[in-house]
Amino acid sequence: MHQKGYSAIRLQRYGYIFILPTIIFFSIFLIYPMLNAFQLSFFKWNLLGPKVWVGFSNFEKLFKDTRVLNSYWRTIHFSIISVLSINIIAFVLAIMFSSKLIKGKNLLQSLIFLPVILSTVAVGIVWQFMYQTTGLISVIAIKMLGTSIPWLTSTHIAPYSMIIVYVWKVTGYYMVIFIAGLLDIPEALYEAARIDGAGFWNRLFRITIPSLKNTITLAFVSCMIFTFGTFAMQFVITEGGPSGSTEVLALLIYRQAFRYSKFGYSSVISVLFFITLLVFSITQLKLLKTEEG
Repeated sequence: MHQKGYSAIRLQRYGYIFILPTIIFFSIFLIYPMLNAFQLSFFKWNLLGPKVWVGFSNFEKLFKDTRVLNSYWRTIHFSIISVLSINIIAFVLAIMFSSKLIKGKNLLQSLIFLPVILSTVAVGIVWQFMYQTTGLISVIAIKMLGTSIPWLTSTHIAPYSMIIVYVWKVTGYYMVIFIAGLLDIPEALYEAARIDGAGFWNRLFRITIPSLKNTITLAFVSCMIFTFGTFAMQFVITEGGPSGSTEVLALLIYRQAFRYSKFGYSSVISVLFFITLLVFSITQLKLLKTEEG
């Protein structure tokens, strides 16, 4: 008995040794920058000169800055519409590919998943060209609607142009998550439902969706977290334009720091960014705990 206990302790120590590189990596590149950002939010600093203590003045400025507030709500708008679109489309695709009637499923799934592994910068450049007046998307719109759509020059349309690109790029990843969830549902449940005469919609709402509650919760909340932090796509395609209509919060943080050299104020916006993501993460844990309970 003593030997078993000793072995367990020794294995536990070995476990700590194996995870030590990961802990060091995250401490250096995640935890330290995070704590440093909180500290820096109380200073005024342009990277070159000395840090000047300003207390809570950066926070006071934050809540009066209409550019920050507008950027925050634009990020929320972008995230909500994108997340809903991504998860609905991904769920529908997963249901379609679970059917035995569709031929060449592996090829179709690979094509849908392909954008996920492509570089965001490369995707942004290609879509930027397609959104131009002579680009593929504009030409198709002219052929179908008889008019040209200002995809990147209208303050009302440009945000939705970004949503289209993001949904196209990310949907394949969540499709795979839903497919994995569907594979975990016992086939015996569907067989019993068919014997009882249940149709497609009855099986969907009485078996599939209830069985996928944890998967759906995980997909929605994790998608919200990743979408809220998107940056590269807006930076590459529009640089936040026109007139700041696609300037999301992450892009504003970058500009305040590296374009205007306001590292202290940029850190304050980062704190707002962090708190929002923290709320999403806590929500995810609460929902998953509720479902498991």
